[in-house]
Amino acid sequence: MFNYRDQADGLRRIMAKTSARIISVIGANGQPATPWMRNLALSMLAPEQRLLLIHANRQPALAHSLQSIVTNNSALKRGIVRHPQGYDLTCLTENDLLTSPLSQDLKAQLDGIVKQLSYDYDTVMIEAQLDTQDHSLIMPLIAEHELVIQMDRSEAAIKAAYVTIKHISQQHGQIPLGVVVTGANHEQGQQYFMRLNQVCKQFLGVSLDFVGAMLVEDPVSAEAQNGQVKQAASNATASKLGQTALAFKTVAHRLEKQRITTPSMAVA
Repeated sequence: MFNYRDQADGLRRIMAKTSARIISVIGANGQPATPWMRNLALSMLAPEQRLLLIHANRQPALAHSLQSIVTNNSALKRGIVRHPQGYDLTCLTENDLLTSPLSQDLKAQLDGIVKQLSYDYDTVMIEAQLDTQDHSLIMPLIAEHELVIQMDRSEAAIKAAYVTIKHISQQHGQIPLGVVVTGANHEQGQQYFMRLNQVCKQFLGVSLDFVGAMLVEDPVSAEAQNGQVKQAASNATASKLGQTALAFKTVAHRLEKQRITTPSMAVA
């Protein structure tokens, strides 16, 4: 966790011009992917590594957002909490951006705060979202680093992802984009990815990277009545949870393996 009392480590990182690796995730429809991203953050967390997860909107565990820190000129530490699973947690805004879009000035201020925080972590993960007014990414720095699109295995998701990628390319130019397909095994995920990649290449001139795929676990039937069936259901649940955890680890490993080379904002 960031040591707010001792600024020495942050100062050393600034002097050395090194900042965190920044990975942003956006849903195919241009909206945050909250539960999915929590699992990915946990999978990305490594021993002795500091990770900050930045949600788009305020979560129950958070008393303050970075937006409230800016508007009330409060201490930055009030907006960051330690998650029981070992990473730090904060959020950008108080309300849903669909109903309360941010001003350009506030977005620039939030961008600056996240850049400042990046010197105190090894990894910063941002829940990205498109502005409802101009369809740009909520903060400029997201377009300077790794951006992953999470889509499910459906025709609607391909169309929604295409529209989101079109907005991103129109507003930010050619930036590296990865894709994760959920609700699919590896082969199914590749098929849906290839379809999306083909239309993006043909109509947008954009090439995508396939990050991985993962199945969504099915709920255990509520009709399990006897102990034997309940035990079988329990075993099935444990198996599915293990498979899900492994899938997230695989995606995290792929992200680590295929780091996209982008200019560090620390030296920009």
